[in-house]
Amino acid sequence: MGVPEKTNFLFSREFITLNAITFLTYCNIAVFFQFHEYLGTLPIARDRFGILISLFALSAVIARPLVSPFLNPSNSGKWIGISSVLVIGSLWLYSFADDFFTMACVRLLHGAVHTILAVAVLSRMVGFIPRERSGQAFGLLFVVVLLPYAVVPPVLEPLTRGLGGFGHVLEFSAACMALVFPLLWLGNRKSPITTLPAAESISLRETLHNLKDFRLLMVFLIAVIVWTAFTPVFYFLKGFGEKLGIDNPGWFFTLSTLTEIFVRITAGSVFDKFDKVKLLLGSLLWTGLGYAVLSQVSGEWGLYALGLALGIGWGISMPLLSSLTFDYSQPRFRAVNSNLTMQMFQLGFFLGPALGDATLVHWGYETLYLVCSGVMIIGTVAGLMLIWHPKRFALENR
Repeated sequence: MGVPEKTNFLFSREFITLNAITFLTYCNIAVFFQFHEYLGTLPIARDRFGILISLFALSAVIARPLVSPFLNPSNSGKWIGISSVLVIGSLWLYSFADDFFTMACVRLLHGAVHTILAVAVLSRMVGFIPRERSGQAFGLLFVVVLLPYAVVPPVLEPLTRGLGGFGHVLEFSAACMALVFPLLWLGNRKSPITTLPAAESISLRETLHNLKDFRLLMVFLIAVIVWTAFTPVFYFLKGFGEKLGIDNPGWFFTLSTLTEIFVRITAGSVFDKFDKVKLLLGSLLWTGLGYAVLSQVSGEWGLYALGLALGIGWGISMPLLSSLTFDYSQPRFRAVNSNLTMQMFQLGFFLGPALGDATLVHWGYETLYLVCSGVMIIGTVAGLMLIWHPKRFALENR
């Protein structure tokens, strides 16, 4: 059953199994580390690669606000199952997409059904997070979200060779997604959906009124900035590593994510004891500096060392954004607002590849990562506004 607001217990059966489902969900995103290179093997124009990468996130940007108000802890269980079936089907369809039009259709479908799954999982999960443990909970959640980026990229090269191509890797990923169903059964075994408190759907008007809080708007803006700057590192690092003569640059993400895990496990409870906004500002500046250094890196060991350094910044900033959203939200709107934070994640995954690929084509990797650094400076300025005007500038009080 749901965790009452007054209870501090976090590691319920449901919370654990939902995190396991989250891990599987994001494994089928991390597997696209090679997607940019895979597109080069198809009869598709080079200048359309960024568009095809971004269409997944564009679909999610459209789908998330449409479905978020209607999903809550009491009704999201069945939608986890339905959307998992659709995600499995969309992963199989990639093998049949061999031109721009068919690949665009598959990307849009995959983005939409993946979004429904991610929204359903998060909507259910917030019903099991006590407010006093929100920093730790979202710290652990983002460890789970990014753990696939540590595990998947370095094994893609041997897996692709062993299975006979990237298309077969996606089919293997689809088969792994079937594990969602026993996990969902295990999480519900002693706490069926009917035991969760009933929750009414939230209207669009109520959602928009909830978003008049200036603090929420700033957190969402920072989230877009953080993810927009992150995605060019993820999607284009393989090509950058090959340019530097590095055989398997996927180890960069293994090292960065292991650092993030260390930061979030050791400091997750600390997030709830210190000023979260000041911690966020420090992490934004650190990450921006890391991107500037990335633009000048010239060797394997420098790249791997930078992976460790950026893992610190990502490990602090990303869970804090969700934690601040949770803390600033009224209890009734926590599921909607938490999913809107993930909407900013998807918007960043749309803007980053689209703008990043255009920058890469015209000016190269060095300029691309300098631009990412500049974007993080803008995010820091937005974070300063949370300190200067924490409540006084709430739009609803104007």
